[in-house]
Amino acid sequence: MMSLTCTSLSCDVAIIGAGPTGLTLANLLGQAGLSVVLVERSEGTVTEPRAVSIDDESLRTMQAIGLADAVIKDVALDYGSHYVDRDGRCFAKVEPSTLEYGFPRRNAFTQPKLEATLREGLRRFANVTALFGCQCRAVAEDDAGVALDLQNADGEGVALRARYVAACDGARSAIREHIGATLTGSTYRQRWLIVDLGSTNERLRQTRVVCDPARPMITLPGPNGIRRYEFMLHDGEDEERATDPDFVRTLLAANGPDADAPVIRRRVYAFHARIADKWATQRIILAGDAAHLSPPFAGQGMNSGIRDAHNLGWKLAAVVSGRIGAGLLDSYQRERAPHAAALIQLAVNMGRIMMPRSRLQARLTRGAFRLAGLLPGVQSYFAQMKYKPKPFYKQGFVIPDQHSAIVGRMLPQPLVERADRTRVMLDELIGPRFSLIAYGADAQRALAAAARLDFGVELPVRLAVMPQITNPDRDASATIDTVRDLAGTLASFMPRDRTMVLLVRPDRYIGAAADPASLTRIAAATRSLIDQYWGPQGCSDRQAAMAASRVSPAEWIKSDAR
Repeated sequence: MMSLTCTSLSCDVAIIGAGPTGLTLANLLGQAGLSVVLVERSEGTVTEPRAVSIDDESLRTMQAIGLADAVIKDVALDYGSHYVDRDGRCFAKVEPSTLEYGFPRRNAFTQPKLEATLREGLRRFANVTALFGCQCRAVAEDDAGVALDLQNADGEGVALRARYVAACDGARSAIREHIGATLTGSTYRQRWLIVDLGSTNERLRQTRVVCDPARPMITLPGPNGIRRYEFMLHDGEDEERATDPDFVRTLLAANGPDADAPVIRRRVYAFHARIADKWATQRIILAGDAAHLSPPFAGQGMNSGIRDAHNLGWKLAAVVSGRIGAGLLDSYQRERAPHAAALIQLAVNMGRIMMPRSRLQARLTRGAFRLAGLLPGVQSYFAQMKYKPKPFYKQGFVIPDQHSAIVGRMLPQPLVERADRTRVMLDELIGPRFSLIAYGADAQRALAAAARLDFGVELPVRLAVMPQITNPDRDASATIDTVRDLAGTLASFMPRDRTMVLLVRPDRYIGAAADPASLTRIAAATRSLIDQYWGPQGCSDRQAAMAASRVSPAEWIKSDAR
């Protein structure tokens, strides 16, 4: 990782804000070989607890940047939630067991350790410069890039010019205001007291949600024996009273065995359900809390930001390197905003369950869940978290077709067996680029046919995946890499009894799908979509971008400086 040695810098992408979203994006772009400057006003990453839940999709992104093992060592994997009434009687359980994406669906972590791991990961990349203790004072965008006026930790001015800026500067984003974006939605009237403990006497490993109209309360597990409590405050309880140590101890004593546990942090929060109406200009793009704010009840605020980073990261890499036109970036908000909004709504709905306004509402909610428990399908729907909206991109970098039920969705990640009988998770064989994956009894032959076609993108990975009960075809080409889906993970996802070829994007979403008979048509449709991203100039824009990608950042800033 480069160090600051001058007062003038240039880069492909400047990232403002080194929270989980910005740090993840910096790792993705560093991995892609782009020159990156990460700007953070604080002297370091956070040191106090903030977000506490990391899901399977985010852990898959950590896997994509090569940091899954480092992150997971500080994560308590696989926990659920118990919903109880004011007397402690459990009326609903959420305990998902699926490993659809290769990791448990719910996991506990601490944000300081995650951010420290992500920051350490940047040391792998000489093309990434991290400027901590550095303020962004002004931003000026033109057709060729963005000029940023910075002030470093020593009070010196730094002139930075970037082709693109990713604004990951949080809920109070100054850059969001600069581009004229407005947050729409609402702010919760209720305030909550967050209490983080250094250790706990609570034996229940799951989250406990007390749906008591008198005082709703949530307590969540953490790694290494820590725990968090969240208490809804009443209108007359101001922040000074709420954070008083005696008041906190009284609440803890009334809600479990942790009255004498060491308190690390006491803080009052108001929660928001808001989303920006505009996520980008031509050269400046919002991500994470700068683009959307979610109540904490679904545990998806930070995870939505990491989804933003993975979606945006491969697109910036493709555009800056000249592989796809800049129009690709227009697909970012079209893809991400609907899912971010759906998760915000999920959190709002879960909040209604957790915060009943009256005893009658609480009784009706409990009765509804107990009735649902008598119906296996409905019970499974809640227990396995099937209510959580999955991303499903219907527009953007996708080719909807007769197989649109899988196009635009994230590809499951099975454990696969290679020819030498070693076992590995699928993504370990894919890497950070586009891939062509065939699945089905005739996957090898279908992949051989697809490999002769032009899909408009480089496809360094071509992989045939055999169903769980099917051995490879010995007569197929020996040059085709073939693995077997050990647990049948893909069987319930893919069309039944059909061989399919998938164009899988770097963020693991399926951009296009074809059976052997429609391969040529789908390849042509993908090329046509990519051509659209180059705009009316078409090939001339493509050639110019590819030429520009071979110019060093120092040469580029000289040629583009105004």
